[in-house]
Amino acid sequence: MKASDVLISGLGAFLPDRVPMEWAVERGLIDPAAAAEYGITSVTVAGDIPAPEMAVRASRQALERAGQNPASLSLLLYVSVWYQGPHGWCPQYYVQRHTGAGRATAAEVRQGCMGMFSALELAAGHLMASADHEAALVTSGDNFTSDLLERWRFSPHFVMGDAGSAVVLSRREGFARLKSVNAVTLPEYESMHRGPEPLFPPGAGRPGRLDFGDSKDRWLDGPDRDPAGPLRLVAAQDELVSRTLDEAGITMADVTRVAYANGSRERVEGRAMVPLGLPMSLSTWEQGRTVGHIGASDQVVALEQLLLCGELRRGDHFLMLGVGPGLNIACAVIEIVGTPHWSAARPANAA
Repeated sequence: MKASDVLISGLGAFLPDRVPMEWAVERGLIDPAAAAEYGITSVTVAGDIPAPEMAVRASRQALERAGQNPASLSLLLYVSVWYQGPHGWCPQYYVQRHTGAGRATAAEVRQGCMGMFSALELAAGHLMASADHEAALVTSGDNFTSDLLERWRFSPHFVMGDAGSAVVLSRREGFARLKSVNAVTLPEYESMHRGPEPLFPPGAGRPGRLDFGDSKDRWLDGPDRDPAGPLRLVAAQDELVSRTLDEAGITMADVTRVAYANGSRERVEGRAMVPLGLPMSLSTWEQGRTVGHIGASDQVVALEQLLLCGELRRGDHFLMLGVGPGLNIACAVIEIVGTPHWSAARPANAA
C-alpha cells in the first residue's frame, strides 16, 4: 500500500535490563556452541513486568515526544506475540485506559513477529480514509518469561527478549513519512510452526513448551513440506520488496539502513542483507544483538534507537523487513523528513 501524507510524529520504547548471553551459557540454558554461532551478546528480560505495562510506558513516551493529546486519537492498535494476561482479557483497553486515549477504536493485532507491519498498514489506511482521523497509536509489548517457552532456545537462531514499543502516526506533522507498507501471506507454510499437536484443546491448556525448532524439523520431514524448498519464500520476498520500493518511489541504492528480525548474524545476513544486495554494515544487527528478538518490536525499536543516536537524518530512507509464522512476510519504507527534538543530532539551540 502506498501511503499518502501519513507521518510519524512520535516513537517510544521500553527496554528492560539486559542479561548477558554468558549468564545463560553458565546455567546451561543455551548450548555454548549455539551462543557463539549466533553472536547475540545479551537479551532484555523484564522479570515480572507485564507485557501491556511495557506497552503503556512506550506509548506514553511516544505520545509525549509527539506532543499528541491522547484523547484525540481515533485508533489504537495493540500488537501481541505472546500471552498478555488473564484469559478472556483484552490488553488494548488497558493501554487505552492508562494512556488516556479517550474513545478511540481499539483492537488487538495478533500476527506473530510481523504484526507491527500490518498494524501500520491498518492505521495508515484509517488515517487516509477520513480527514477527521487526526492520529493513531500503534503499540506492542511482550514478556517471554513463561513456563511455556524457553526464551534462550525455543527456535534456532533466535533468543527472545522482552520490550515495549510504540508509534504515533499523524496526518498533520512528523519527523518521518511512512511511504509504503506491504505484506504477503504464504499459507502453504501454515503447518511449519504448528507441529503434530491437535488444534483442540488449545496449547495453553496443555503441558509442554513451544519449540519452533522441533515443529520445523517435523514439517521438513513431513508431507506438507513445500517441494520448491525456500525458493517460493525467496521469490515472494523479492517481489514484495520490489513493490514496496516502487510505491515509495526509490530504489535499493536509496536505502540508508535496514531493520530485520533480531536473529543471529547468519540469519540476518542470509535472509535479509544478501537477498537485498546490501552489506551487513547497513543492517541494525549490531543494535539487535544486544536485546534479542523482542517480538513485534524489533524494527520499531531499531528505528527509535537510530534516531535517538542521530544515525538517521533528513533525506535518509529506512527499510523494515519482517517475517512471521503463517507464513507472513512484510516490508515498509520510511523517509526521514526532519530531526526529532529528542534526537542526539538535534542542535541544542534548535527551536
